[in-house]
Parts: sequence; structure tokens; C-alpha cells
Amino acid sequence: MCVLAACTASPPPPTTVTVTAPVTTTTPPTTASTPAIVASGYAAVCQGRGFPDVPAYSGPGPHSIAISVRAAKGYPTGIEDDLDSDVTELPAEWKSAGNTTLQLVACVTVLDAVEVRECEYRVIGSTTGTSLFTNRLFNRVLRVEVRSTNTGKPVAEAVELTTSTTTCAATAKQPQSATGPSPHQYGKLTDAERDGLLRDLVTATV
Repeated sequence: MCVLAACTASPPPPTTVTVTAPVTTTTPPTTASTPAIVASGYAAVCQGRGFPDVPAYSGPGPHSIAISVRAAKGYPTGIEDDLDSDVTELPAEWKSAGNTTLQLVACVTVLDAVEVRECEYRVIGSTTGTSLFTNRLFNRVLRVEVRSTNTGKPVAEAVELTTSTTTCAATAKQPQSATGPSPHQYGKLTDAERDGLLRDLVTATV
């Protein structure tokens, strides 16, 4: 009860307000599930590109290796074409299960070709001399440089050599027309020559 005085209402109890700061979510950068070398192919290593997501050239051998072949000049006859299949059949223990575990790439560049001899052939089924055709045998001048897949850098000095084929192939392709040029033949590296160039680097303890 209020007597002879103004009544003053009791103040309301304080209200507590909880302010929650906004939560900032940072999304980590996404990484491709497969290393970049799968998309690029190991030939890019020969242009100096490294792939840090593949194993480094280190530890005991054998170190997995692949071979990439290209021509330094634009030969219309495909001077490097059959060399690619010829030199890439490496010993099984030197091969990688896939690009993602590849440690080395041997970059083979065909620098030039040196004529060795003319080769003469008879068209199959023909008995007349007018059905002969010829083509030429060349040896290839090669530059071989082995690079680390991880860094794209050479692991040894480049080597230059010339194939030493002197015998014409048992069979040959005919010219596409009577007046057209015959496909040429090109010297090849033997398995022993190829393996001799690469063995020390493949089997080394780095």
C-alpha cells in the first residue's frame, strides 16, 4: 500500500542477451585426386616440366624409367616414328606401374639422319626387272638426356650417338605411286645399346 507518497514501481529484472559471433568457415583448397602427370603425360618432362607429386629420383635402384622420342626437325617421312616403338620396350624391372610412380624419363631427340646406302626390292609376284623399286637406308643421329620426373631437370649430361645399321631390311614398303618417293629406312638402337646408355642411372643409389 502507498501512503502519503508516490508509489514507485520496482524496476524489471535485467535481461541477459547472448550474442553469438558468426562462424566463418574456410574451405581448404581442393587437390586433384590424380597427379597432374596423368593428364600431361611424361613427355612434358622433356620440356623441363617437373611433377612434385611423383617420387623423387633418390634411394637405391632400380629407378623406373620411360622413354620419349621426338624429332628436332620436321621430317615429312616420320624419322622418329618407328624409333618410338623400337626403344621403349624396356626391361620389365625398369618399368613403372604407371606415370604416378615414374622417376626418370629418357628424352631421345632425333637430330639428323646420315645416308648409308640404297636398298633395292622386287614387287611381290613380279618376275620382270621393271617391277623393282628402291629406297634408302639412313642412320639417325640421336641425343639422349635423362631427366627427373619430379623436377624436370637433367640427372646427367646428355649423350649424342649415331645408330650403326648397315643392312637393308628384308622387306620394304612400296612407293604410294609409280612416280612417288619410296619410304626410307632408318637405323635403330639395339637393346644392348639402349640399356647401356641408361643402366648406370637406373641402377644407381642416389
